[in-house]
Amino acid sequence: MTPKPAWACLEMLSSITLRELSTNYKKMASDDCGDVDEKEGLFHDDISRIKKADEAKLASSTNHRQMLEHSFSYNDLSHFNIDAMQKQPNRYAEMNGLRADFVHLHGLSLHAIPKGTKARQKAFHARPLRRALTMSDAKEEASSGSTKTVVVIPSIDLDKKELTRMCADIEFYEERQLFHLLMAGDPSVRIIYLTSRPVDESVVKYYLSLSHHEDIDTAHYQSNQFCDVHNMLPRVIMIHVPSTKCISLSDKILGQKKLITLLKELIRSPFGGKTFEQNDDTAGMCVFTGSDSVDELSHELGIKLLEASGESLHFGTKQGSREIFAACDISHPAGTPSLEDEDLLTYGDSSEHGGKVYWAYNHRYIRSSHNLAIGIARLIVRGVRPRKWVVKLNQGFSGKGNASIDLQHIQRRFAECQVGDLEEATLRLAKLIEKELATNLKCEDPKMTWLDTPGQVGFRTQIQRLGVIAEVFIEGEVPTSPSIQAVVETNDVSIVSTHEQVLAGQVYSGCRNPCNPAYRASIMEAGLKVGKFLAAHGVRGHFSVDFLASKQPESGSWDVYAVEVNLRQGGTTHPQATMALLCGGSICSDGLFRTNDGELRCYVATDCHYSENLNGCTEKSLVDALECTSSNPEARKIRWNKADRIGVVFHLFKFISTGRIGFTAIGRTVEESQTLFTETVKFLDIFRGC
Repeated sequence: MTPKPAWACLEMLSSITLRELSTNYKKMASDDCGDVDEKEGLFHDDISRIKKADEAKLASSTNHRQMLEHSFSYNDLSHFNIDAMQKQPNRYAEMNGLRADFVHLHGLSLHAIPKGTKARQKAFHARPLRRALTMSDAKEEASSGSTKTVVVIPSIDLDKKELTRMCADIEFYEERQLFHLLMAGDPSVRIIYLTSRPVDESVVKYYLSLSHHEDIDTAHYQSNQFCDVHNMLPRVIMIHVPSTKCISLSDKILGQKKLITLLKELIRSPFGGKTFEQNDDTAGMCVFTGSDSVDELSHELGIKLLEASGESLHFGTKQGSREIFAACDISHPAGTPSLEDEDLLTYGDSSEHGGKVYWAYNHRYIRSSHNLAIGIARLIVRGVRPRKWVVKLNQGFSGKGNASIDLQHIQRRFAECQVGDLEEATLRLAKLIEKELATNLKCEDPKMTWLDTPGQVGFRTQIQRLGVIAEVFIEGEVPTSPSIQAVVETNDVSIVSTHEQVLAGQVYSGCRNPCNPAYRASIMEAGLKVGKFLAAHGVRGHFSVDFLASKQPESGSWDVYAVEVNLRQGGTTHPQATMALLCGGSICSDGLFRTNDGELRCYVATDCHYSENLNGCTEKSLVDALECTSSNPEARKIRWNKADRIGVVFHLFKFISTGRIGFTAIGRTVEESQTLFTETVKFLDIFRGC
């Protein structure tokens, strides 16, 4: 029998709700319902009933087939055989160049169906992020009649050599961006979400269940956590992009031209009575960080990039950060390179990339341990002699590109000796420092070594590729690590949040909002300066500025130093966005977040809570435990309360089998947030969901 056209058509289903077709959809997805012809007949019956306006277009099976073939152009998807899909999904997907669980699409599922079970529809739909994550004004935008399609690509585009050290973790971190699904209730938005690994169904439902809308009865919500999930389904498409290569998600997508064709079809399918026009404001691409690959993908899809482009990457490097701080007259630690170190900066060698200019090679950086040692030596000669130096690769993730070194013994020796010719003394000092770098540099990532090892690049090689800086390690009686998060839109700069970062060494693990009022105003002012600098240089999107604050023991005052600009979304993005989307509101001039009705909200968040009880557990087991509060009073204490808009929201579910989970505790005060955080730790310590 010649395969019939697929019964799921984007162009048709854009105006047909799953609820209207639910009865026949269930029949068509069931092994108990006749043959292919009968299933096709059921579909045509519903199409004829619901889409009378398109009667002329659907007058003949020939026209119907042509429209289906036009709507789908991904391999043989336009001729997908339902019966074959149900009986041998893996084999059929393989024959068509697909992978099982590759795409969930408007009721048509290529999900791998376990042997002996019935086919199920697995289309999940949620609402996308608009231009900036301050967006709690969805209701206002929806009332204006505006519709949006946002393609979310949470690709962490690090240097390819850096990716080899943390490939699995990087793919897990893509789910940190699932807070986008909290926007699922707004009917004016549609989201296409891509990941390297499939997102567990229970996790998707968990996020969708958290959305709250004023027009839905709160008591009904409290009694049925998943009551409105069904209504959200027609506006999210989740696509899993499988690959055995350790490359970024954006590169995986670029390597599959047929997937790009499918994405174009999805973006351009009618939504809200409107059709996307090339590069208009109805569609955009939201990413974790910009890169050359992200720029290329945005161009391929013909939609606007909603974060900083790859051309702006230099401003998010460690050296670029120091240049911004100097230009904006913002206090920052002494370090190298400085204005006196121009002779130490060189371009990269593009021969490694076959003549193609890699972004990091297009800028002048310190690219050797020799030049780094000279830069440090010059500072020591000028009297800069800290207890410890911080050495940072120009690009890194969560502090894992950082290292430290103690040079006190060399500094003391230099201070005690007679210095004649300063230039000669600097070179002698640099030789000693270079030897110390090779033997005593302590990397924050335990996998990183100075020299290359089999299958893994060393710190010295990455200095050549990415460039490096060194600066004074800030110490004090009570050292803290505050930060601000902001968004640049055209010439407008908006501070989104302030935080106290929780660090394990120099590696980010969590945050508390808001930061200490003693320096909150000063870091917000510095953040606005950085934002205006970026705006003047054509940069758009999210950025954050990290600081180090040191309390002086005698005066009790705080010295605050800016240490780096992150030109991307970051570890503090998802807790802030979660709070804004669930509570509604924005940050005020005093740096505090208030809901639309004036109530204060704060949070404490972690990406790295470990518990032995979680080892070997599944995502679904935790979601089920949070849902079943009747038998679990500890879960009831922390579960998100839609009426009061307080509670705990979990993230990074993919890590749970390794004993790790992330969560954000949101309360009306700092103390309430901390209490919720503590109660969550207790809940996880007694959790037995494996």
